[in-house]
Amino acid sequence: MGNIRERLAVLLEERLEDVAVLRLNASHTESDRTGSASASLANSLRFIGVAQYVLNHDIGAFKTNLIESARIRLRLLDRFDTRAPISKSYVSILVYKSIFNALAAGDFSLGQALASKMGGRSVIEQEYDHPFDLAMGYALRACVLDNESEMEVRIGQLESYCAENSPNFVGYADLFKVIYSEANAYGSAALVRILEGHEREANGRGCFKDSEDEMISVWAVGTVNLARTRGLSIPAVAPLVPDDLLIRVQ
Repeated sequence: MGNIRERLAVLLEERLEDVAVLRLNASHTESDRTGSASASLANSLRFIGVAQYVLNHDIGAFKTNLIESARIRLRLLDRFDTRAPISKSYVSILVYKSIFNALAAGDFSLGQALASKMGGRSVIEQEYDHPFDLAMGYALRACVLDNESEMEVRIGQLESYCAENSPNFVGYADLFKVIYSEANAYGSAALVRILEGHEREANGRGCFKDSEDEMISVWAVGTVNLARTRGLSIPAVAPLVPDDLLIRVQ
């Protein structure tokens, strides 16, 4: 069957052929009653954006598709809040993954909008969310919203959880701490730790194996972009965090 790098061009062609149907389904009230059609479209757009960049170096396609994917997730949250019968799984803390998409594409207002609507649904979180996702989601939320009263606590919770259970992701706690403390000198080391963990998760039974994330670390790109909005000059580390997907330091 080959690895995803070998199959990427074929997979991209298939997704591009399917996207018109996915858009149509997502636009129909009945077929998207629970949000499933919108979720499928959002997932495909993310894949298309990453694949277009990897294969064609299309920065515009990367940003446009990831932003649209994140906006679809925001609309699902809005629909849920108006009591539409949206599946609870689409409004769980897993929305944090779409925040990473928005940040990676450089749309920070969209990331903040998602963060402001994510969380606080304890019953849903108990049913749908893994402790890792809760720790990551709430730490990211605090950083994106620049909520200093929560950042230290939430980052500490993420660090403790990862140190004991998910060591491949502890670098995110390190980089969140850099953002919180504005300790620019530690940013590069934190990113290296993230990418070392990412490489391990892109092999074997890792969570990024055989996905578009094998080729670009969207989460890391998003986190570095967030750090750069705070004036931190964390450098690119190609190919997982390419320079042309990073915003310029403000």
